[in-house]
Amino acid sequence: MLLDLHNHTRYSPDSRVSPADLVGIARRIGLDGVAISDHNSIGGVAEAEAAAGDGFLVIPACEVSTSEGHVLAYGVREAPPRGLGAAETIERIVALGGVPVAAHPYRFWSGLGEAAVRAAPFPAHETCNGRTLGRGNARARAFARARNAGETGGSDSHFLDEIARAVTSVNAGPMELDGVLQAIHQGRTKAQGQDRGPSATARYVTKCVGEWIFRGMRRI
Repeated sequence: MLLDLHNHTRYSPDSRVSPADLVGIARRIGLDGVAISDHNSIGGVAEAEAAAGDGFLVIPACEVSTSEGHVLAYGVREAPPRGLGAAETIERIVALGGVPVAAHPYRFWSGLGEAAVRAAPFPAHETCNGRTLGRGNARARAFARARNAGETGGSDSHFLDEIARAVTSVNAGPMELDGVLQAIHQGRTKAQGQDRGPSATARYVTKCVGEWIFRGMRRI
């Protein structure tokens, strides 16, 4: 199975993508499923599930803003509160029946950083993020392997043309949600895809800085 485990829709403050359009593009590309991982929201999950129909997996998720950086919560249908520490956020995710993953741990601004990831019990780290530079993904990959943590990949899409830039591979046939969550938790997934290149960097920096100023220089 090939799954894009990091995508944003209009339920995130920095994307205008329709959940239904995201699912439609992902199906046409040939993915087996996607995670809808909006910032501190699960609002787009129901729309994506309605658009998916049979034979395509929508993984309910969200990207939680902790006091230290971003954490991906897979398998949750309620957004954990933002602003908590990483360790407490992990506890909240697990209590909701979800699987916590350290999102793009080495990204400036929103990555947790090595010290925070080391101090928290993450079963997996995001080691291939389509909006992260190659050196950041390489460091995340090396760190995860040194800690025997699982690895996930996701495009971190905010636009439709970014879908499937990075994906998670599960070496199995079609699986339901519980099986995918178990594979992530047990480290039975692989990450693959593209790093953020020069043209994507120009787009990313322009977008992020503009939105940061518009938000009054506050982080998401």
